[in-house]
Order: sequence, then structure tokens, then C-alpha cells
Amino acid sequence: MEGENKSSVGSIIATIIIIAIIILGGLYFWGKRLEENKSKEDLITSFTPGTTETNGTEATTSVSSSDDLNSIEADLNATVLDGLDADLQ
Repeated sequence: MEGENKSSVGSIIATIIIIAIIILGGLYFWGKRLEENKSKEDLITSFTPGTTETNGTEATTSVSSSDDLNSIEADLNATVLDGLDADLQ
């Protein structure tokens, strides 16, 4: 009788340990996914208009939020491309 009791307690403890490992693994991968999404958001927001890039060049701050053709053309005409390749040399 005592042998049966030990085996059932052992199997319960093993089951609890296995469930704990599965939960911890799930939390680890969930945290990793959240971290990747956060880094993607940071990367996207670092290249939005109106922000300053890390190398000292400034992004265009006077971009219109309108999507009609005249506003887009005005934004293109206002874009200064002089010295764009200066950082490459």
C-alpha cells in the first residue's frame, strides 16, 4: 500500500514540474515576441517624418498629411536632395 502511495505522489510531482516547465517556456516565448514587436515599432517610429535621425541629418518636417495629388507634388517639390550622398563618402 505504501508503494502505491509513493508512486502516485511521484507522478503528481512530475506532472506539476512538467506543467511548470511548459508555462515558463510559454512565458519566455511570449516575452520574446513582445520584445520583437516593440523593437519593430521603435524602428518604424524612428523613420517617421518629423523625427531626427541618429547621424545628425534631419528628416523633412513640413510634409503634408493630405493624400491628394497636389499636396504630394508640393511635398516632392519642397524636398531638398542636395548633399544626399554626403554620408556615403
